[in-house]
Amino acid sequence: MMLIYLISGLSALGWTMNNWLMIWYLMEVCLVLFLGLCTAGKGYSVSEVMMSYYLIQVIFSLVMLTFILFYMFNLGYMCNFVLVLGMMIKVGMFPFHFWFILICGKLEWVSFFMLSTVMKLIPLVLLYYLFSMLSFFYITASSMIFGSLMGLNNNVIQKMMGYSSMITICWFIYSMSISLLLFFGYFMGYMIMLFWLVNILSKYNIFYINQFKLNSVNLNTKIMIFSYGLSISGFPPFLGFLIKWLVINYLWHLGLKLVVSLMVLISGLAVYFYLQMIFFVMVVFSSWVKWYTMNFIGSSVLSFMFLLSYFILFILY
Repeated sequence: MMLIYLISGLSALGWTMNNWLMIWYLMEVCLVLFLGLCTAGKGYSVSEVMMSYYLIQVIFSLVMLTFILFYMFNLGYMCNFVLVLGMMIKVGMFPFHFWFILICGKLEWVSFFMLSTVMKLIPLVLLYYLFSMLSFFYITASSMIFGSLMGLNNNVIQKMMGYSSMITICWFIYSMSISLLLFFGYFMGYMIMLFWLVNILSKYNIFYINQFKLNSVNLNTKIMIFSYGLSISGFPPFLGFLIKWLVINYLWHLGLKLVVSLMVLISGLAVYFYLQMIFFVMVVFSSWVKWYTMNFIGSSVLSFMFLLSYFILFILY
C-alpha cells in the first residue's frame, strides 16, 4: 500500500512541475517503485520479466534525458521527435508496445492496474507539452488500428485489456488537446471502471478466459464483469460511453470528422473484445443458459434500467 501511495503521489506531483528534468526524475523514481511493487513475493520468472522491462525502460530513459538536455539548451533539431518517441514507449503505443504486452499476463492485478493508469500520468503530461494535432493523428491512428486488430481472439485477459488500453491512450491524448479538465474527468472515470473490473478478477484470481470454466462464479458476478467490461470499452449507455461522448462532441464541433469516425469505428472493435469474453463466460463455460434457471424479474429490471438510461441520454442531448 505504501508503494501504491508513493507512485500515485509522485505521478500527481509530476503534473505540478514545469521543469523537464524534475519531471523525468519523478518518472524514474516511479519506475523503481513500480518494480518493487511487481516483484514483491514473486518467483524467478517474474523477476526475469521485470529485469527485461527495467533494461528497456532505463535505456530509453537515458536517451530521453540526453535529448531533454538538448531541448532545454536548443542544441538540436530532432529533439521533439525523439521525445515523442520516448513518451510513446513509456505509455506503450504502437509500434513500441512490445514491452507492455510482454509483461501482461505475468503481473498481479494490482500491478497491472497501476501500470495501466497511474504509471501513464507523467508521460501523458510530457506528451501534452509536445502535442501537435497533425503529427499525432498518424501516431494515434496506427496505435488504435493495431491495438484493435491484435486484441481479437486473445485468451489472456490482461493482454486483451492491454491492447484495449492502447486505444484508450489515444482517447486520453485527444481529450487533453481539448481541455485538461475533460482529460482528468476521463482519466478518473477510466480508473474507477478499471478498478471495479480488476477488483472482481483479483477476488476470483482469474487471468485467462478459460479459467471461468474452473471457477464457481455466480451469474450476478458474471453480469457485473460483463457490465464493467462494456463500460471500459465505451458501450452505451455505460459510464465509458458518456465520457467518450463528450470527446466526440467537442472534436465534431472542431471539424475533425475523419478522426471521430475512425475512433468510433475502432472503439467498436474494442467492444467486440469484451463481447467475445462474455460469450465464453456466460454461454460456453456456464450452466446458466437454461431458460428455467433465469430470474425474469431481475432481467426485466435490468432491461428497464438500460432503456431508462437511453431515454435520459436522449433528453440531455
